[in-house]
Amino acid sequence: MGLKEKFGVDLGVFKDSTTWKALGIGIVLFSIIGYAGLSMFDLASSGYGVDRDNIRLAPDFQVETVNRSVEEGELVNDTGWFQLSDHRGKVVIVDFMAIDCANCHLVQAHLESEYEDWQEYDGDYEIIVVSVGMWYSLESLGMLNETFGDDDSDAHMPWIVATGDTDSVLKSEVIHSGVNSSEVDLGDGTYCIEAQVNGSAKEVSCFDIGDGLTDNDDLDVDVEGIELTILENSSVNFTIETTLEGNITWEIIEFLRGDMVEEYQAQAIPVVLVIDHEGFIVAKESSGTPTGGWDDFDGAVLAAARGDAEDMRFSLAEVDRSASAIFTMGLLLGVLVYFSPCAFPILPGYISYYVGLGQREDELIEAGKLESRMPAHWILGGLAALGQLTFFAIIGIVILGLGSVINLSGVLHYFALAVAILLIVLGAFMLTGGTAHLLGFVQKLVDKYSTTEMDDRFTPKRNMYLWGIGYSAASIDCTAAAVIPFIAYLALIGGTATWTGLAGLMLSVSLLMIAVTTVVGLGQQRFINILRRSTGLIKAIGAWMMMMAGIALTFYLTQPELIASWM
Repeated sequence: MGLKEKFGVDLGVFKDSTTWKALGIGIVLFSIIGYAGLSMFDLASSGYGVDRDNIRLAPDFQVETVNRSVEEGELVNDTGWFQLSDHRGKVVIVDFMAIDCANCHLVQAHLESEYEDWQEYDGDYEIIVVSVGMWYSLESLGMLNETFGDDDSDAHMPWIVATGDTDSVLKSEVIHSGVNSSEVDLGDGTYCIEAQVNGSAKEVSCFDIGDGLTDNDDLDVDVEGIELTILENSSVNFTIETTLEGNITWEIIEFLRGDMVEEYQAQAIPVVLVIDHEGFIVAKESSGTPTGGWDDFDGAVLAAARGDAEDMRFSLAEVDRSASAIFTMGLLLGVLVYFSPCAFPILPGYISYYVGLGQREDELIEAGKLESRMPAHWILGGLAALGQLTFFAIIGIVILGLGSVINLSGVLHYFALAVAILLIVLGAFMLTGGTAHLLGFVQKLVDKYSTTEMDDRFTPKRNMYLWGIGYSAASIDCTAAAVIPFIAYLALIGGTATWTGLAGLMLSVSLLMIAVTTVVGLGQQRFINILRRSTGLIKAIGAWMMMMAGIALTFYLTQPELIASWM
């Protein structure tokens, strides 16, 4: 029994010129749509969480490393902790990543390709690299060490590997100021009082109320001619005496700790920053496959090492936990999720499938398999968006409700890879006219939940909903890198902002899916009219593009070093 009799596969299609014409058209369309999607991602990510108007130091942080004798060595303290401010005078490349983040591995592959040259570069300032795990609610320091710290691991990092935390960032802010001696009510916390006379050097006296931090240790400064005395009870009384002439002014500084994801605007990873020798950020990249390549980033590294990067400086946006700010953050993250590098192979496949639906509409109605005209484009786009949201809801439940039972780390990569392979198989069957009973479990799923033009009744609404689920599932390796930290962050801040953030993310993803579907729908008739003479051409294009999506995604997930060498 041959393939045609057993599986319905007709290899004769490869003798048909239409098949190869469809391949050529598919390659062109896939390239254009994929590049457009990546460009949208680069455009959205380049401005996310960035403030170019108010230049401030990068937030100081303190992270626990895997503390290897060689890689971390003298760059950490005796207990294996790395603090950014301890390395003023060096160029620090900070790579925010996770184990189960495919796009992060592309960043790391590029860093590794350049690392030796950076170490040998004859600049004024030493270049060091630190990779910080940002899924700290899911991936422990031990897991990071096993993956990146082991010399025998394929993902070994020859630089500092650490984990972030909800209290990794060291913050300080002025909370009171005044003149002469005073009394101030303060809650439990960690404080310093700075006093000066007419712009003199500052006398600094530090203290804790309740269980304080150690962040103000060793910060006291004695200035001749100024005496600052602090008395603590239910409030803080302090007297300032001076032998200097002029007005006495003072400030009370509170020391706090901040969440790494929040303070570094790293809700969507990867994020890799270049911090110059004075502690200012001079470059940022948010993708392992930047459409413009790595030249600008690498140039910034070398410029910082020469001390020539002052004009490149910018800051991270200040933290704003208001409901409106978190809603806006959700909207922006939705754009990053929809056009993520893992999604770019799927987007052309989705578009070609939808164009194919329009091309077969009349045929299906005539055959009695479709009772009426298909719903409006925005309705079908909305159903696809609902499929996406369903998938995100499942992931959210797993993270928030079952996080202590189910560990997603290490699973998502293989899940996305399985979907990629499934796309190749289904695309091949679609091209050759076969059915999916080569894989029994696939056939059962298709029979139960989806329909094709070969069935007695075709259900476009259900199919579009399932396409939405598939779109999110196939790109999970990248979308999870944004969705998981964001959901964990929303759970951390709580309150109304949690729900506005989720609303922003869902609204953004939904509107994009509806918009893309509607635009494609409005333009599909012209495309169909051009190709109407070749009845099987659009179906073949869709099949080729589905296989291209699977092949590109498989390559993306399994060959980070090779992809990095091309960028």
